[in-house]
Amino acid sequence: MKLSTKKTTRKPEIHEESRESALTLPRSTDRRPFEKRRPGDPCSSVNSVTHYLKQTKTQAAAAFQEFLDERGPALVRLREMLAADGQNPDALLDGTVESLVPLWQWTLKHLTGPQAPSATDPASVPRDEWPSWERYTWEEELVLSMESVRHIDGLVSYLAQVVQHHAPAARWAVARHKVKRYAFNNHPVLVSEHTESNIFLPSVPVADARAGLKGMRELRASRIADYARAVIADLSEKNEAAGGPIDEPLVEVEDLGNHPLRGRELELSVREDTAGERSSVVDQLAVDLGATDGITGVVREDREVLLIATSTWTPTQLREWASRYLEGKLDG
Repeated sequence: MKLSTKKTTRKPEIHEESRESALTLPRSTDRRPFEKRRPGDPCSSVNSVTHYLKQTKTQAAAAFQEFLDERGPALVRLREMLAADGQNPDALLDGTVESLVPLWQWTLKHLTGPQAPSATDPASVPRDEWPSWERYTWEEELVLSMESVRHIDGLVSYLAQVVQHHAPAARWAVARHKVKRYAFNNHPVLVSEHTESNIFLPSVPVADARAGLKGMRELRASRIADYARAVIADLSEKNEAAGGPIDEPLVEVEDLGNHPLRGRELELSVREDTAGERSSVVDQLAVDLGATDGITGVVREDREVLLIATSTWTPTQLREWASRYLEGKLDG
């Protein structure tokens, strides 16, 4: 999935995590193993932790400052982990977007689950020692080890550094939106005067890390670099030479090839503003698509992405079907 570089009024959403490897239709009563709630619902009051969405303005301001205060130490830890693994932090972390490719490869190589040998189960670590972005969004962490969470925390710090270097207009802010249930409300996000987007940087790395560990799909080495390029473009001044904003298509489809257990898979990416502000429509699309001839399974992998198992549908066929479906629902 590519974060769009178009300057629309869309808002990126929190990424819902992958379900179990078997493709099933999403249902309102589903609960993923590492969280006891639907994304966007508040954490229960474990150790007096309040989910971003339920925080008061005072709590959100404190959580925002906490997130900012963590960036420097997390980057220092990342450099220490790289050095301990025989890497040269100065050479690897050179500030370029391209440097995110080997860094993401290194991160993926070191990802472990909480029950892996020598790994630390986050459940055994006091919650006030978790990175704040993890603590205020997840009640439990049953997919990543604590070491993996800290790897991603360092990656987020470096990613932020790269983005802000290449998009000087980017600044940190507490997300506010007129939609009360907007999924990024109260989150620490990157914003700029050139876009209405709110970029919660941990969302993509942590969602992909979990998906990779759960075997939902192979992760591209360029994934985070591509994400950074899209974020930089989104937060930068509009390209007037290109004639200003260009309408983003409602959906995009990628052919993922054959999975050894599930067969041929297609990835359907829904435009971010639609996936966030009309989430129930996307849920219904998943249900209706799953009942269509030739489709053997559908899972809403995150807020914007649906994973489709099919033996007969082509990417073009899926793109046209989904576009017509959404156009009809959104215009109705």
